[in-house]
Amino acid sequence: MDEQAQIGRYLKNLLDELAINLSIELTVAGFAEIKPSHANIFQHIGPDGSRITELALHARITKQSISALVYQLETWGYLKRSADSRDKRGVLFFLTEKGELLQQIRVQINADFERRLESKLGINNYQRFKESLQKLNK
Repeated sequence: MDEQAQIGRYLKNLLDELAINLSIELTVAGFAEIKPSHANIFQHIGPDGSRITELALHARITKQSISALVYQLETWGYLKRSADSRDKRGVLFFLTEKGELLQQIRVQINADFERRLESKLGINNYQRFKESLQKLNK
């Protein structure tokens, strides 16, 4: 298999490594119930709350799938719901204090992971790698 055909595998391996690292570190920090699928919520929830439809759109998964994750996190105390003041039929979900704490820890864990990548690649190579990924994701 030539190098070009393997880029998807390389990217998936890196994403898997990131997800496994996050899961392990969150378990160590006392958040063992949080799984990689919950990252879809924490990555995309807005500071002013988010609707299920918005979260599903950003996460690129079905409303049914994101709903199950949101309701689970709500039950565990990471999210709370509130009526949408712009549309009384709508419901917004917000991070609770517990959810905010997890969010801060998650951001720190991911920053540590990025520092390890930078250490492996060197500062200049890592910066080029990150800039390339940013360009590809626009």
